[in-house]
Amino acid sequence: MEEYSQELKVGAAIVLAVIFGFLGIRFFQDLPLFGGSYPMYAQFEEAGGLVSGNPVHMKGVSIGTVDYVELDQETQTVQVRFKVNEGITIPEGSHAKVAGFSGLGGVRVSILPGPRDSPPLPPGSTLEGPPEGTVFERLTDQAPELASKADSLLSNTNMTMEALSTQLQDPESDLRKTLRSAQNITADLESVTEAEKETIRALLQNLRSVSTDLEAFMGENGDSLDVAVRRLNQSLNRLNRGLTSFERTSATLDTIATKLNEGRGTAGRLINDPSLYMRLDSAAAQTNTLLQDIRRDPGRYLEDMTLVKVF
Repeated sequence: MEEYSQELKVGAAIVLAVIFGFLGIRFFQDLPLFGGSYPMYAQFEEAGGLVSGNPVHMKGVSIGTVDYVELDQETQTVQVRFKVNEGITIPEGSHAKVAGFSGLGGVRVSILPGPRDSPPLPPGSTLEGPPEGTVFERLTDQAPELASKADSLLSNTNMTMEALSTQLQDPESDLRKTLRSAQNITADLESVTEAEKETIRALLQNLRSVSTDLEAFMGENGDSLDVAVRRLNQSLNRLNRGLTSFERTSATLDTIATKLNEGRGTAGRLINDPSLYMRLDSAAAQTNTLLQDIRRDPGRYLEDMTLVKVF
């Protein structure tokens, strides 16, 4: 029994040592003591002193630790595996870079997150480096092109200055003639301005006087102008109502004309039925003949009539 108790003590000590060792490793690797993690990968052109155990930061906050760093012989790139704390998501479009100085022991993997509304990357994804280098690197890459452009600009400027100097030294050059013409025009403008100075001053005074009179007139007759504007608005309103009534009348006349043209109603049938007109004309002629016959011989029509006797 005592032998078993000793073995149990040794086994418990080993288990506790393993647990404390595991917790210590996670503590020194800046990982949550009891939380999980998931793997991610990054690819760099230069490790910059990055080693296993270095932290992984995103926006200045530690979110994991580097698992291992190795060189890919085929692509000559540095492959890095790191662990990200469970509950931390890295959005799509994110990039990773090596930051810090190896001499100070502050090398780390810095993640540049993508757009906030992007979906998270699945575990095991590989992050590429930033699409552009540093400002110094971009300037270094563009230095030859910038130097060439600057040299070309200086050459063109030198040629322009030489041509300008040649034009200025030649009395018969177009540039000298243009400058002389501009000088003569300036002198003429000065003489005209000097001669017409009084006229210009008088014109300005007249404009000022007219402006003052107009302002005074507006101030004195402001009420009258307001009344005139109101009357004009009333007249325009009446005219608008008259136009509306005229439009209604015109519409009514259009309807009547349409009915007459289509032969609807008595007047329409009279206008559109020639036979009815001929019958009316014939009836009128017969009536006229009858009246003339009665006028010539009224007794012929009265002989069969019974006279009324009055008692």
